[in-house]
Amino acid sequence: MNYPFQPESNGFSPQPQVQAGPLRTDPNPVLIRKASVAALCSLTAKDPLLSAARPAGRLCATMIILMVILSCLSFVWPHFLVLLGFCIFSLSAGFGLFRLWACLTHFVVRRRRIQMSPDRLDISMHAYPVWSILIALYQEADCVPSLVKSLKALAWPVNKLDVIFACEADDQETLSVLETWRAYLPCRVIRVPKGGPRTKPKALQTALPFAQGSFVTVYDAEDHPHPDQLIAAWNAFRTGKSNLAVVQAPLVIWNVRESWITRQFALDYAIWFLVVLPALTKFAGIIPLGGTSNHFAVHHLRRAGGWDPYNVTEDADLGVRFARLGLSAALINMPTYEEGAPTLGGWTKQRGRWIQGHIQTVSLHLRRPIVLASQLGLRGLFAFLFGLGSGPLSAALVLISWLLALASIHAGKWQVPAFWFSLMMVFQLGVGLVALHRDGRTSLLSACFMFPLYQACQIPALCRALWRIYLSPSIWDKTKHGKSARANRSARASTWNLKGGLGIWIGRSR
Repeated sequence: MNYPFQPESNGFSPQPQVQAGPLRTDPNPVLIRKASVAALCSLTAKDPLLSAARPAGRLCATMIILMVILSCLSFVWPHFLVLLGFCIFSLSAGFGLFRLWACLTHFVVRRRRIQMSPDRLDISMHAYPVWSILIALYQEADCVPSLVKSLKALAWPVNKLDVIFACEADDQETLSVLETWRAYLPCRVIRVPKGGPRTKPKALQTALPFAQGSFVTVYDAEDHPHPDQLIAAWNAFRTGKSNLAVVQAPLVIWNVRESWITRQFALDYAIWFLVVLPALTKFAGIIPLGGTSNHFAVHHLRRAGGWDPYNVTEDADLGVRFARLGLSAALINMPTYEEGAPTLGGWTKQRGRWIQGHIQTVSLHLRRPIVLASQLGLRGLFAFLFGLGSGPLSAALVLISWLLALASIHAGKWQVPAFWFSLMMVFQLGVGLVALHRDGRTSLLSACFMFPLYQACQIPALCRALWRIYLSPSIWDKTKHGKSARANRSARASTWNLKGGLGIWIGRSR
């Protein structure tokens, strides 16, 4: 069926007829091309200063590089050492104290949720709404079978699921596999045409006008969402405020036994989703969204302009735009099990893209700092800087801290870096142990003691991010998953127990 497009201020939006269940036929290719063109300019037309189409982040990247240069100069000019050391120590102590406060805050929130918020919704008295699921795929043929099975296992009526795969038009291998599996799960396939940056947000923005549901969920190719996740999200929207725009599910790295980097990455995710995000939500209602397992109220999503095709962390950017519009975000308990990059090289590319995108997002929202502060308020501005800044800023702090420590030792003042590193180790160990307790997997205990080394691995990712910001700000460094990520490994991680050893997830006991 063809959709009549009606022009809006942010591009085109198809208006399907009201029906009991979603349509199953693929959209007309002509309409897909129009939606793709609109996706590239819709946010720019809405507010050019909120789009990364005009490159953002170069000033911030330059400031980071200047700080590194000043750190190197401290080897020959000791007066730089005192000033920079005080600034870096203050910032690091601030981040450490915030995370320790987050540990104490979440303990209270978790106990209250256990007593007052049931995880499963009593659906006997309610009619299911149509729920759209958007998945952007590119060179993900190996992940399609397990992904389709996971979507099929969702506790939601199939006739009320609107599953849309947005795939690049020239990715014939993935499209071929999708044609094989679409008989197992009714879905629609949108072939995203060439033009503009080849990014996940461009594919999602192209598919958004064709979503027929009242709610929209975004998943990645390697995801295994909990079967009750949509029910938990619907319950959050039903019982939440009218301005609730998005619900974030926690992400859990399941292949922790595969390599050292996946084990560290799992602890990193546990700290972020079980310590930091709940504290930010309680403190200011702002969530720098993760790239997957976001559940949106579709009218709020379209009001915010959707995703920015030019921003490589479109999720975090969208979370800030929601907050600027006075919309709120919430967390739910049901997790999504995600595959971590099994190699250090793959992790570095992924982390570099995240750092690059966070620098972009911080920079473009600070283009009008007074307007930003008035829209977010003091609490929101604090959450914005600590939430988004913790990615690129922590990586830069690690690099500068090591340089300052070497300069101090060179000047014969080894006591100062020894004290600083000992204090930061105590902070990191305390936060890691709290996250480990909430996660419930004892296999991550060793990762707590190796976390400083893991943070040092962010230095190559930071260098890659800075290089990308100057030369190719909208290039998407794709993270490989499934078989393609393990070309030189004899064992497949997909044969392991997916959910073994999992414990507590934001207040929900196993």
